[in-house]
Amino acid sequence: MNEPTPSTGNSRALSATSISFVMMVFAFVAGLAAAIMWESSNSAWRAHLDRGFNAGVALYGLVSELRSNVDVPLPRSDFNVEVVTPKRQVRNGVEQLVFNLPSRAVYETSFSLRPSGQRSPTSSERLSVRIYSPDIKYAVAAVQSPQSRGLAYQFGEISREIARLCSDATLFVALDDERWLKAQAPDVWACTARPPDYRLLALLLGTLVIGILFSVANGFSLMLERLARQIFKAARSGLLEEIPERGVTEVRRLTAAVNQFFKNEHERLEQRALLMSGISHDLGTPATRLKLRTALIEDEVLREKLDRDIDQMTDMIDGVLSYTRHEMDQEAPKKISLRSLVEALVDDYQDIGEPVQFVAPELVNLDRPGSVFSQTSEGTKLLLQDHQRVLSRCRPNALRRALTNLIDNAIKYGEKAEVHLLATADQVTIKVIDFGSHASFETPERLVEPFVRGENAKLTKGTGLGLTIANSVVRGHGGELQFEPLSEGMCVTMILPRWL
Repeated sequence: MNEPTPSTGNSRALSATSISFVMMVFAFVAGLAAAIMWESSNSAWRAHLDRGFNAGVALYGLVSELRSNVDVPLPRSDFNVEVVTPKRQVRNGVEQLVFNLPSRAVYETSFSLRPSGQRSPTSSERLSVRIYSPDIKYAVAAVQSPQSRGLAYQFGEISREIARLCSDATLFVALDDERWLKAQAPDVWACTARPPDYRLLALLLGTLVIGILFSVANGFSLMLERLARQIFKAARSGLLEEIPERGVTEVRRLTAAVNQFFKNEHERLEQRALLMSGISHDLGTPATRLKLRTALIEDEVLREKLDRDIDQMTDMIDGVLSYTRHEMDQEAPKKISLRSLVEALVDDYQDIGEPVQFVAPELVNLDRPGSVFSQTSEGTKLLLQDHQRVLSRCRPNALRRALTNLIDNAIKYGEKAEVHLLATADQVTIKVIDFGSHASFETPERLVEPFVRGENAKLTKGTGLGLTIANSVVRGHGGELQFEPLSEGMCVTMILPRWL
């Protein structure tokens, strides 16, 4: 038989399966689109650069023909070519060639090419090349190919590099001492001839897909982490508020199941507490009758023994009732001043003559800077406003009950009690120090167990539930109860979170 599934408050919430499926489809489509754009751009650019290389090889063929035959007609191809004769000018004692160039052609790249081979080429075998560009100056290492290749290959690589960087470049090649071949290729070298490049867009699309997938995965992790923190807080502090159902459907169903589990556990604990409270209450009636009947016993020794046993039994009943009353307490947290609560409780003990003292927080030293009117820099002692109030959100009645039990134990087993209050931004520390002897009890942490008392408490009235209740209150606040044996007593420390 199938178990009922906890329902969620919002049926429109998407499930993790649906989100994962949609993200997988989106990632596949986006990845495929990015791959297509990348590959198409790569193919178009390879074709463009190959065209530039082939144009350079064809240009070298024309240069070779013009160097050997002056009357070769200039063909129509990817290049606009013409044979020009530059002017010679002497500047600073150096003869320079001046070409008729557009006003924008301002950058010059000049180098020489030579055929492959081991011997040193003659001046007639070398080819002087000059590139004029309005935008860039080419690096010689980028446009001058290794000499192990032929001149045709080198011309192809030069044309490829110019096409890759794109510019309205003008190339001059020396045919002889007077004539130069002027070549321009707007259909190959110009920026308008470049194919559209979608590789950056493809890279951004791939990065976007990875980022979205990571965000979705991280979102699932954050949902589970937040739920784990809320479950841990609820389990440790015993809060009865339901954990809000947020996130995808699976997380909402898990939250609903946890809320149902906490609700069932609380109902079971409440039933047990009611049962214990009922039994303890019912035992009080016969204990009272026994107390009345012992008054009729004439033997004084026997009457005192019976009265002592009945009183002990009554104290145990009262302790169990106090413990179950705390377990059933549904007090809502409130924002209060813990310093006021502690001081009021200590004042109540002092009013009835009990040796209880409240130790205020130490004053804080703040340096008072000098001014134009006063050059002194004496330290000023003052109490910060936070130490004056120590605001906190807690259950005041439960906390008062726990602190009362600690102070009662300190008075019962020690000469006096000191209560210290310390606070930080995250937690509050309340220390109760007594001056009794606890050296005979090796593991004071066991004192929080029900009906466990130290060896020095054998002759002292009590049931062993005071520290159990105090520990339950502290844990209900999400805190911790610590014991520190001292040379002349013990320090019991309540460490509580500042805000529930």
